[in-house]
Amino acid sequence: MTCKHIFGLCGMLLAAATAFCQSEKKFLVCGDSRVLLVDYDRSEDSIPAVTWMWDAREAEDLPEEYRSRLFNTMDDCKAINNGKQILVSSSSGAIAIVNLDGKKVVFHAAVPNAHSIELLPGNLLAAAASTHKAGNKIMLFDIAQPGKVLYTDSLYSAHGLVWDAKRQSLFALGYSVLREYKIVSPEALQLKNEWTIPGIGGHELQPAPGGDHLFVTEHHGSWTFDIGTGKFSKRKGLPDAENIKSLGQLKSGQYIFTVPEESWWTFHVKFSAPARSFAFPDLHVYKARWFMN
Repeated sequence: MTCKHIFGLCGMLLAAATAFCQSEKKFLVCGDSRVLLVDYDRSEDSIPAVTWMWDAREAEDLPEEYRSRLFNTMDDCKAINNGKQILVSSSSGAIAIVNLDGKKVVFHAAVPNAHSIELLPGNLLAAAASTHKAGNKIMLFDIAQPGKVLYTDSLYSAHGLVWDAKRQSLFALGYSVLREYKIVSPEALQLKNEWTIPGIGGHELQPAPGGDHLFVTEHHGSWTFDIGTGKFSKRKGLPDAENIKSLGQLKSGQYIFTVPEESWWTFHVKFSAPARSFAFPDLHVYKARWFMN
């Protein structure tokens, strides 16, 4: 076998290994002071195969107030930078960026009743501060300046954030409206569009596969929002229930979602198309997300 053949074989093996790793299904689960990473395929029956966990109470690189109080109720978790980092937010009053490898906290900031967090271009970070005397707004940070709030805009019961790279827009969900913002400077956003959502109590906001639609949930159910037309519609096969806390879908079509069993939390993460359910009996689960869409 020639060197050319050897290098060619190595290239094919590397490509196959990369494809295999990318095909693995993993998902994030957050609740209480913890964020978990679960391997879907290695899980058996309803027992999740947890491969990684970050507990804010054990994060020695966080200030004591963040460890003991501000991260007690984790409510969002998103993978960024090709899965190398995790965005986390807590309704107890904080947001952070955590490295997957080594669990180092590389950013943290106080955000009243934080309910979502999103990475923006230019080293910027947006956070949704929900109902609170100091909340009900969108907040903008520079990752290099964690203690400085660059910009705010009032949004009652701010709950969801999605950065649309295709349109270079930040979408934000409040109690009764969905908004679109543009970055107009390194320290400011500008409201471009606003739509009234069907129903009240806007909660979950996530991109749908394909890049032209958003999933929106509110008190009474779930919807698909067509970004091009500005229209909301019910969609066949979309999980639909009251107070859906999180909802996402892989390109293959499988949904992941959480619905409260007691008050605002659940002890299960559910899937549909195909259906499956995992139990987390010792965790007040709030949201669950596909690790990489």
